[in-house]
Amino acid sequence: MEILKTSEALETQILEDARKKASRVLETVEKEIAVLRAEGEARSAGETKRLDAECEAKLRALRQELASSLPLDFMRTRLAATEQTLRERLEEFFTSMKADELERILAAMLRKPAAAFRGTRVRVSCTGIEAAAARRIVQAAMPDTAIEDVQLQADLATGIILTTVDRRIRYRATLDELAGLLMEERRGELAAALLGKDAEAL
Repeated sequence: MEILKTSEALETQILEDARKKASRVLETVEKEIAVLRAEGEARSAGETKRLDAECEAKLRALRQELASSLPLDFMRTRLAATEQTLRERLEEFFTSMKADELERILAAMLRKPAAAFRGTRVRVSCTGIEAAAARRIVQAAMPDTAIEDVQLQADLATGIILTTVDRRIRYRATLDELAGLLMEERRGELAAALLGKDAEAL
């Protein structure tokens, strides 16, 4: 009977030792797995960080490239749109003018070179205005200039062209000339006057 008890105790001891050993092995394996998992996560985080940095660098380079090329194209497009829109609005404005308004504008344009034409004889070509009106405008703006003749010209821009008889001096007082002058010297004011809030979008 004593032998049986001793045998059972021995088996119990052996099983207990086996459980303890298995527990230690399991604990060791778990630690190794935890270490491997941590190393893997660290490597993964490092790789993710590296890829993020690489992507950010590429995006930054792309933004810089776009920033150096797009603004110029944008400004060219914007200026072209502004130019076209202003000319269209000017054309609409000129077309809507009454005869007396056109005469006042042309007279103001002709007064500027009056000194250069003083004492000369000129030939007058006009478009979009009657010959009698053209004569009247030139006489009022240049009282010291003699008019040789007045000719209607359908192929010219609306307005008046003066040429001295000796052809030494020529001056164009046309709406095309006025539009060009306004676009060159008063573009900002012109945009604000004709386009209003739309000027800010161009």
